[in-house]
Amino acid sequence: MHGPRGVEIQVETRLGGVPPVAGDPAALRELLTNLVLNAVDALPHGGRITVETRVDGAAVVLAVGDTGVGMSDEVRRRAHEPFFTTKGVKATGLGLSVAYGIARRHGGELTIASAEGGGTTVVVQLPPATRIRAPATTPARRRPLRILLVDDEDEVRHALGEMLASEGHTVVMAGSGADALRRLEADDAIDVLLTDLVMPGMTGWELADAVKARHARLAVGVLTGWGDLPDTGAASRGAVDFVLAKPITLEILADALARIG
Repeated sequence: MHGPRGVEIQVETRLGGVPPVAGDPAALRELLTNLVLNAVDALPHGGRITVETRVDGAAVVLAVGDTGVGMSDEVRRRAHEPFFTTKGVKATGLGLSVAYGIARRHGGELTIASAEGGGTTVVVQLPPATRIRAPATTPARRRPLRILLVDDEDEVRHALGEMLASEGHTVVMAGSGADALRRLEADDAIDVLLTDLVMPGMTGWELADAVKARHARLAVGVLTGWGDLPDTGAASRGAVDFVLAKPITLEILADALARIG
């Protein structure tokens, strides 16, 4: 195959027989797609991608490896974080955080083996369908939400948008508080406003105040990368339904939204 820059990329498959895995076919397809695209991004000068399936003990294993640029220890440790958007992580693909979330939702694990200049192998372990037991009670299906997502950083906004979309939500994006207010007035189907705290022009607190003044029943969540929340008035805090600290995992985000939906 040829990469996006016309470089030559060899693809090797080692597809061992594996039992079925119970889950969402579209989500599992997205997981594999993200891993392959991540490997392509790591091969700016070409190289080899290996896709392998096998059984390891009681787990069904999918492994996607590449001979690319690899990751430092710090990047590898933080690659699951959707808000870790340094150039190093961008070069290895933000899709890893989405793939990690999908694996965890299917009762599995995702691990990364990598070294700078030594390539990367991402291993996903999933339980076979025969080992998944039906829960004693079937949980209520979480309804998909229409979410207005506000962040002034394009990469962060789109990474979080991908996470939300992978959960079945519809995401409307805005790059500022003023933009969010315009979109909110034009779209009366919004269920939740999810905003970054520190933004130029209008902070998350100020946006929450403005939204609640116009739409008192609309749920508002604030995302913060600060170790401690800055001091603010009681009115501003009262305008916010929940606060989440970055880096945000898919599980934490899904739990917060489930309380609304």
